[in-house]
Amino acid sequence: MPGNIVRKGTLLILSGPANHLHIVMNDPVYSHEHGYDGVLAVNISSVKQGVYHDPSCILTTNCHPFVRWDSWVVYKEAAVFDASRLDLKVDSGEIVSHHPVSDDLYDRVRAGFEISRHLPRKIGRFIRQNNF
Repeated sequence: MPGNIVRKGTLLILSGPANHLHIVMNDPVYSHEHGYDGVLAVNISSVKQGVYHDPSCILTTNCHPFVRWDSWVVYKEAAVFDASRLDLKVDSGEIVSHHPVSDDLYDRVRAGFEISRHLPRKIGRFIRQNNF
């Protein structure tokens, strides 16, 4: 069903050995660079003691129903996804749509894109080209 992929939405996507929560940062917008209606999504991962993590945005326990322990936003893995392909995967059950993030959490994650030293240049370009 078109419309599963929206700004502030979250998706459980298999990345590595487990599903990770991905936060959708924009409504679908045509990307000339990618050749499709794209959405920027970034995943979160648990903070592990003694293991480096990007400090640009730390999510605390219970800031979202999926976050049960302190987590970090993995800006270095932010990516532009084809919104229609994500929609199909949600419809098939391959990807699970989860609760949207709050305005406050969205704003915190969005602010981290401005300060993370690990953001891929092409992601910064996508953000600038689409004014969000």
